[in-house]
Amino acid sequence: MISAFALERPGYWRSLVLAALLLLAVLPATPLLWQVLVEPSSAISLGAGLWRSLIVAGWVSLISVIIGCPTGVIAGTYDFPTRRLLLGLLAVPLLIPSFLWAIGLSTLRMQLGLGSDSILSGLSGSIIAFSSLAIPLVVYASFVSARGLSQGQVDAAYLSGGDKVLLRYAMRSAFPLSLVTGCLGGILTLSDPGPGQILGFSGVAAEILVSFSALYDFSLAAKQSFALAAVVLIPLIPLAIWIAPRLVSGLMAKDVKPARLQRRPWASIVGPVFLLTIASTTLFLPIAGFIPPLLVEFPLERAFQEVTRTFGNTIFYAFAAGLIASILAFVLALTVGRSRALRQFSLGALLVILCLPPSLGALGMIQMGSVAPASLDFLLRSRFTVAVLLALRFLPVATFLAIRGIGLSSPTWASAAAIHGVSLPRYLWKVLLPWYLPTAFLSCLLVALLATAELNIVLLLRPPGEDSLPIAIFTVMANAPEALVSMLSLLYVTGALGVLLIGWSLAKKESSS
Repeated sequence: MISAFALERPGYWRSLVLAALLLLAVLPATPLLWQVLVEPSSAISLGAGLWRSLIVAGWVSLISVIIGCPTGVIAGTYDFPTRRLLLGLLAVPLLIPSFLWAIGLSTLRMQLGLGSDSILSGLSGSIIAFSSLAIPLVVYASFVSARGLSQGQVDAAYLSGGDKVLLRYAMRSAFPLSLVTGCLGGILTLSDPGPGQILGFSGVAAEILVSFSALYDFSLAAKQSFALAAVVLIPLIPLAIWIAPRLVSGLMAKDVKPARLQRRPWASIVGPVFLLTIASTTLFLPIAGFIPPLLVEFPLERAFQEVTRTFGNTIFYAFAAGLIASILAFVLALTVGRSRALRQFSLGALLVILCLPPSLGALGMIQMGSVAPASLDFLLRSRFTVAVLLALRFLPVATFLAIRGIGLSSPTWASAAAIHGVSLPRYLWKVLLPWYLPTAFLSCLLVALLATAELNIVLLLRPPGEDSLPIAIFTVMANAPEALVSMLSLLYVTGALGVLLIGWSLAKKESSS
């Protein structure tokens, strides 16, 4: 009988299981790697698309740090009206497909009578659309950094020079994490084809999609995907090595309580203005583009038909991915245990996996499905395949929550169980699993929302006729009436906001109980 205390002891099994789980996360891409290695090399044209993608990524990173860092520091240091509401609204763009914001900006440009070279299209429009993801990420990163300051640090800074010194040192403390988060936000844009295609500034991700879906050149798409992955890994690996220890240090609760939020008259003006400006640009501005077509035509019934047609697939892809990711994250959290080194390595590796192009795994799975027998269709060519790929893509998000949830459990529980002869399976079932369930629920919900917003994997892997709602919008947006596209987009945003509010209320209830 295996003792429950095995979870608190070091062992070689931890490294072996961790290596197996990380290999599982990249397994779908291995057939693609094999094909690229064995086939004769040929020229890969990524020049124009890659250059456009890098320009967008650079501007998105720069703008997100300049705007997000001071905003997050002010929100994490000072209290002001509407602070919670506006911070919550910033989470909405993170859970919405970026191409929906591009549709909103494109529609708004046409309604305003602006030309194709206006600020709402091309390079500037793509930057605005992608910034809806990167700016909130930086705001939250700098907010968490500011909340990590102790009351003694805040008092010492304030006594030495008032608000100016406090903000200066809080900004200095938050800037490294904000810079890395902004760079990660820029890196994530490299793999997203939606906004560039819609706004007339197509990047390398769109070229990969065209190579596979329009030109039917699987080999070219594979080589382009690996070329993009190589470009992504060059800045990503140093960033992952730098940020992993800081993520680990922020996972566990600290002995020092965060500082009290300061109340200042100027903060009651500056804080809402900053947050409301960001919310207006990343959330309200794209939504404003959906309204004018609905004033002419209101196709609610037709939109509900499309929602009904895709509702089952959307729910299945989302929550199957959330459930699979939560289970794998639970196993991974148990594997790394309380070892700081294993936590750093696993989070760094998973962060790299998160930022890799999703087309790698999708095209690799297509390659496996093309040579596998029909008896394996349920595993390689089904809706379950899509859910598994989505779960592996967002496994880092679920793992971050799982490591924190399991890490906050008391090690004395396992010691007491071992003393009383409780077996490991019984300890997991009766003690640790009930403790993890609230975290698992939030993890499943968050991964489900993120998986629903993922475009590449579902677009490439979905079986015929098994569209999700975002895929339905993406595939009909060029031919369907503007009013229908706007109505579908608004329904999606409303649904995501409703699910977010439910998760927010349950998390708040759980934390207060």
